[in-house]
Amino acid sequence: MKLKRFIALATATVMSLSMVACGNQTKTEGNNPDKIVLGTMGPLTGSNAIYGISTANGILLATEQKGTVLGKPVELISADDKADQTEAVNVYNKFVNNDGVVGIVGATTSGAALSVAIQSQKYQTPILTPTGTVPEITTSGENVFRACYTDPFQGEIMAQFAFESLGLKNVAIMENLDSSYSEGLKNSFVTKFEELGGSVVAVEGYKDTDNDFKAQLLKIAKASPEALFVPDYYTKAYLIASQAKDSGLSDIALLGGDGWDGMHTIAEDASVVENSYFCTHFSLQDEDPVVQEFVSAYKAKYGEDPTAFSALGYDAANIMMNAIETAGSTDSKAIVEAIKNTEHKGVTGNIKFDENGDPIKGVSIVQIENGEYKLFDKIEK
Repeated sequence: MKLKRFIALATATVMSLSMVACGNQTKTEGNNPDKIVLGTMGPLTGSNAIYGISTANGILLATEQKGTVLGKPVELISADDKADQTEAVNVYNKFVNNDGVVGIVGATTSGAALSVAIQSQKYQTPILTPTGTVPEITTSGENVFRACYTDPFQGEIMAQFAFESLGLKNVAIMENLDSSYSEGLKNSFVTKFEELGGSVVAVEGYKDTDNDFKAQLLKIAKASPEALFVPDYYTKAYLIASQAKDSGLSDIALLGGDGWDGMHTIAEDASVVENSYFCTHFSLQDEDPVVQEFVSAYKAKYGEDPTAFSALGYDAANIMMNAIETAGSTDSKAIVEAIKNTEHKGVTGNIKFDENGDPIKGVSIVQIENGEYKLFDKIEK
């Protein structure tokens, strides 16, 4: 889905639901004198559940570790928005009008996060999406922030890394035509890579429902690229990587964005992604004590390693709770102002926010080697 159509759909969804809900003008934020109520939403069922659950796990761990805010116990209300814009707005309305939520750490997916951001302008509820990457989310209002970097930012980072660190001059791209995430990364990668002096020798597209990419890959092989950039989530990227090795592209580098994190959990043949590189928000191999303490706590609670989604959820929840403490109240405007002035040493970097509510922080470059993730580089901002 093209970005303009994606944004228009989100806006139309929110407007229609706002008219339905206009009879209820009561705001109950902060009406729980004995506790601090936070809300989180994401896909807990369906094809995107792996991302929503991982993010929710990080948020829950943070709230349990924190325990209390302003001397009151923290209650986390989690809801399944099914990665659906309409469902996300319904959840938001319930959080604010019925549950007394004072801040929302969500949504997880970009479409849902954008819809919630637009809807939140009525009450100016503090919104901090851990993982919504579409740029328009944070431009919806001063009360909206994100813990992750944007699609254009990571596309530029990967272009710079490919040209300057790997010395690549000719790159091809496989783009998911149904994904605003994929389109955003592709566009910014192309702009930056060509600006640096590189050439994008081929761009091929596919639909989200496609599983056979051999025709596109054979066309790309004829262009003789040095690398293939696949800006998509790891389930689709792994399929493309698997077929690339049988299409005359066995010796080129593979590049990806943060959606690649989790590749090792599904890779039946790790050799097909050997020496691939992707940017992400943190690495399990990062020796920073903040990172290692989080990894240990997460594994102790859930019995598995955290993903970047877990780490972003963890950081976002801590930023929200710290902002409430700094504000000294559950007043929305005070919390928003505290988030604006945040300086947080988190798992995903040292985080501050720019004028749009986007984070200023570093990026980790991960290399897949022998089926394992290896921290290749850290690019600080």
